[in-house]
Amino acid sequence: MRRRALRALGAATLGVVLAAHVGSPDVFFSGKAGPYDLRVIVRPPEVVPGVARVTVHAPGDVQHVFIRPVFWRAGSRGAPSADEMRRAERASRTFEGSLWLMARGAYTVDVIVEGARGRASVLVPVASVAIGRLPLSPGLGALLAVLAIVLCAALINIVYKAAGESLVDAGASLDAGRRKRARRVAAVAIPVLALAVFGGAHWWGTVDSDYQRRMYRPSPLSVSIHDDLLRLQATDTIFLPSGRVAELLPDHGKLLHLFLIRTDARAFAHLHPTPSDTTASPAFTTRLPPLPAGAYRVFGDVVQETGFERTLVASLTLDRDRSASTGARSDPDDGWYVGDGSRERSVALSDGSTMHLSLAPGGVIRPGREETIRVQIQDAAGKPAAVEPYLGMAAHAVVTRLDGSVYVHLHPMGTITMAAQDAFRARDRGDTTATGRLRIADDTTSPTMHASTAMAGTIEFPYAFPSSGSYRVFVQVKRVGRVLTGAFAITVADTTLATR
Repeated sequence: MRRRALRALGAATLGVVLAAHVGSPDVFFSGKAGPYDLRVIVRPPEVVPGVARVTVHAPGDVQHVFIRPVFWRAGSRGAPSADEMRRAERASRTFEGSLWLMARGAYTVDVIVEGARGRASVLVPVASVAIGRLPLSPGLGALLAVLAIVLCAALINIVYKAAGESLVDAGASLDAGRRKRARRVAAVAIPVLALAVFGGAHWWGTVDSDYQRRMYRPSPLSVSIHDDLLRLQATDTIFLPSGRVAELLPDHGKLLHLFLIRTDARAFAHLHPTPSDTTASPAFTTRLPPLPAGAYRVFGDVVQETGFERTLVASLTLDRDRSASTGARSDPDDGWYVGDGSRERSVALSDGSTMHLSLAPGGVIRPGREETIRVQIQDAAGKPAAVEPYLGMAAHAVVTRLDGSVYVHLHPMGTITMAAQDAFRARDRGDTTATGRLRIADDTTSPTMHASTAMAGTIEFPYAFPSSGSYRVFVQVKRVGRVLTGAFAITVADTTLATR
């Protein structure tokens, strides 16, 4: 019992969470809208309702780009009309725009392009959640306080005038009796006004407390170990307006993508636990891979039937070294890596091939700047090596900051999930059951290769590192039935030091 107690650790807060990301709120999509290759970046607002900023990089033959927000419950038929984006510069291929996200929950940004090859569109899923409160600057607070005092004094003066001078004839003076009466009325108005002011302050405090209570926070995941079997239990759920519990949708054929990352980033695992029941709080089990002892951060990516993507977080301590164990995999798509990330841009993979990474041609990686993480697999002869579809993609990548404040699961199509796209398309088609559940086509459980990814050559991931610091990038590919993992150590420049 004592050993089991040492093995299990409760859920931990690991920083600001937005959808299926930790500390990395921007949404990236790279793929096709009909015949057009697009890259879309959505920067969601910190508060809801709020304004999201959208950037679209399009081919040169695109003349117009339109965007509109589509809320999961309203669908495309209930969405507002599309707004045209403006070019960043004359003759530029970059379009910029903004749109309002009015409610909490799953949205998609419907990107519509018009060009020489016709009209096409694509859905980019976005989670609309409040993750912060806008601060009130001291200067603005002082100005508002002065204005409030002036307004209260003016209101009391109006009451005084109304009870006194407004009751005498034109040209007549205010006698002592009326003046005394006006002063009494003004004196009574002071506590009434004070009550209104303090009542309004109390109301605003209640609204603010409710807002803070409903802010998006890390979703806790309970974890425990029993005889090398890892058990996981979601401890909260997302409820629909009708009170129903939102079910999970398979993404790349898996209900849960689980990542174990040791706090020093010297061990990494990408697992796919099996659901053990269908209760309101889903439970999963998986066999522990051969990992060394230590403290681990746990991230579990799931997609709700509303199209809402979220990350479940926890922490876990392995009290003994399992790196020498040779047990069967719980899932053939499970993969792991033990070792430090390479500071070189090339790493040897376990099958003898080499993974090369290309990032920031100028050599300096800046926080917040759009980057393209490029990897290429070469065989022992130095020739481009073919890769097999791995969970429907040419590759998967995980970016994490060493302190755990940033985590994101990347695909060549960006940070979005195919399951969220499928959910919105199915809802627009009216594919729901008699009980209101979403009906997803059977082929979503057997993912196919994403059209924009290549089987050989260079694989690209769109991303922007949200802050400076030390990062690890884990890239996974599949060759000859084996999941291979390459790990890279990345340093993002501190722009505050660069400007001093």
